[in-house]
Amino acid sequence: MCHRTGLSSHAIRVWERRYGLICCKRTLTNRRLYSDEEIERLRLLKLLTDCGHRISNIVCLKLEELCSLYKQSAPAAPQGDAAPLVLQHQTPDECLACCLQAVRKIEQSALTQLLEDARVRYGHRVTLLRIIAPFVYEVGEAWRKGDLRVAHEHLATAVVRDFLSYTARHYPLHKGAREIVVATPSGQAHEIGALLVAAAARELGWRATYLGPSLPAEEIAACAKMRGADAVALSIVYPGDDPAVPEELAHLRKILPQHIALFIGGRAAFGYHQTLRIPDVQLISDLDSFEKALERIRAR
Repeated sequence: MCHRTGLSSHAIRVWERRYGLICCKRTLTNRRLYSDEEIERLRLLKLLTDCGHRISNIVCLKLEELCSLYKQSAPAAPQGDAAPLVLQHQTPDECLACCLQAVRKIEQSALTQLLEDARVRYGHRVTLLRIIAPFVYEVGEAWRKGDLRVAHEHLATAVVRDFLSYTARHYPLHKGAREIVVATPSGQAHEIGALLVAAAARELGWRATYLGPSLPAEEIAACAKMRGADAVALSIVYPGDDPAVPEELAHLRKILPQHIALFIGGRAAFGYHQTLRIPDVQLISDLDSFEKALERIRAR
């Protein structure tokens, strides 16, 4: 709850008492249960108070009014000389289609605005799982097939990287949170998958230390040990036939302490996992299965 809204439990309780903010349900053991709409309302109130609005002035607004107010209050994204492409969407699937249209037209400012609008309208988790993740996959496939130029792929990468890097600063850090180290192994220069993994982990309340692309096994293991990490996640996208990658993965698993889980995922991960055949290296097929794997670790 706290990591999804950006608010501390104390702040939520104060707002509930002072403003009658949330009418959440309770379990038989008196634990609070918040709906997705209530969580989204709290998240928007937090964003608006960060923009300078007084909570007493906005607490009575409806969810749609909060969304509209945040669009007016949020810092404007840098605009180029050309007028931005106007793209309307009412659902995450429509937003995904608009993002693909924007990247084909090389409309960087429009793509940036689409992602920001999606974050406000649908929440960060839906934006991550239903828009950004499939967007990155579709752009990568189109580039691989020759339907998009290298410039298109680089534009999409730059916008998504900036968006994820910006939103990463707004996740509260909780004492005692689990730690995961995220990178790509040596020879793997495509980093968007790793950035998505780090963002998904933060969404679940984990501390994610992102090391960047193409890092040797020794450096990844050293960082994981220094951070006291519970897991290491590697994104493997392209190329899919580098003979050095299985060696790096096997070496990393050998020098990592056994209690640290090692995950690999990405378009090329399956082939490397089949070559590797090490049971202590877990193959992750998508962000949903990755989140479930993290929940299993946290439940131990």
